[in-house]
Amino acid sequence: MVKNIRVGSKWTQYIFETSSWVRLIDFLHQENSFLKTRLSEVMDDITNSENLALAEHFQNQFIVKDDVYDHMKHDLQRHIEKWSQQTSMEESIQVQSLKKIHARLKEQLDYIERDHSILRKDYNTYLISLSTVAEIN
Repeated sequence: MVKNIRVGSKWTQYIFETSSWVRLIDFLHQENSFLKTRLSEVMDDITNSENLALAEHFQNQFIVKDDVYDHMKHDLQRHIEKWSQQTSMEESIQVQSLKKIHARLKEQLDYIERDHSILRKDYNTYLISLSTVAEIN
């Protein structure tokens, strides 16, 4: 992923930080897959229409998250490419722009991470409630 980067480059930290964000998105995407798999395991055993509606809600949320993660990963990879193309060590208008984009991507990633955590918590609470009423094994 991170290739041909001069280690002493002034911009290297931006590239490495963005690369770590790509790994985080990969992790969230993988965890989302696990959550979807667990949902498919329990859906057949749900008999209550209200609980089934909630299951469908979570399923829709997981599908939306996959799309968000794919788009974010694409944006991050493009950002890495832009930093990698920086040849001048001087602050330029392009570097200023990249720094603003970097800050915006960081804010987006922070939001995505918080949102994922809330969804996972709500989903696990939902699954616990199902097992409490003995709807699933």
